[in-house]
Amino acid sequence: MVNVLNLRQILVLVFILLAVPLLSGADESAPPFRTAGDLDSDGQTEEYLLVNHVLTVKEGTQELWKSPPAYHVDCFALGDIDNNGKSDLVVSLWKEGSFGEIRPFWHSGEDNSYKNHLFVYALRENTFTSVWCSSDLDRPILSLSVWDADGNGLNELVVEEGRYRKVAGERYAPDPDGSMRTAVWQWEEWGFCLNEPL
Repeated sequence: MVNVLNLRQILVLVFILLAVPLLSGADESAPPFRTAGDLDSDGQTEEYLLVNHVLTVKEGTQELWKSPPAYHVDCFALGDIDNNGKSDLVVSLWKEGSFGEIRPFWHSGEDNSYKNHLFVYALRENTFTSVWCSSDLDRPILSLSVWDADGNGLNELVVEEGRYRKVAGERYAPDPDGSMRTAVWQWEEWGFCLNEPL
């Protein structure tokens, strides 16, 4: 039991340290974040670069993908989130609208809220395809990572979640004074299931 509590304390500390720049109001001046990976297992490394909330993926000089202008990307991670043996690109982003072009039958009104979303992409033959795209999240993601947090042999998505504050109309942002929590999300066939928050 002591080891579990220590792991939880470490997780909370790590994610609080990662989330401080976001909560303190850092925005366009945030330093670039760069990492590399070979998501399509072709032996050629891709470069993943996040600058001013735009994520660009290149393989050598070829640009494979760039986040759409309507997306405001906060953070991303590379990892096998669905435990199929292949790494994915996991992205936390802000955009307008909870749904895409096709809305559920029970939603008939405007779809113009601006909130946080989680998107998962796979890279196959130099093309990114959507694996899973969430609608508005109940709590905004402040930071995320992909790893086996509970030691069960399967990767989980470990996120630091905050609270929303209304900016204007249906536009929201992270609340710098809101409570935070670390939570573990487990992939279950088609989507994520929230395990108990840490």
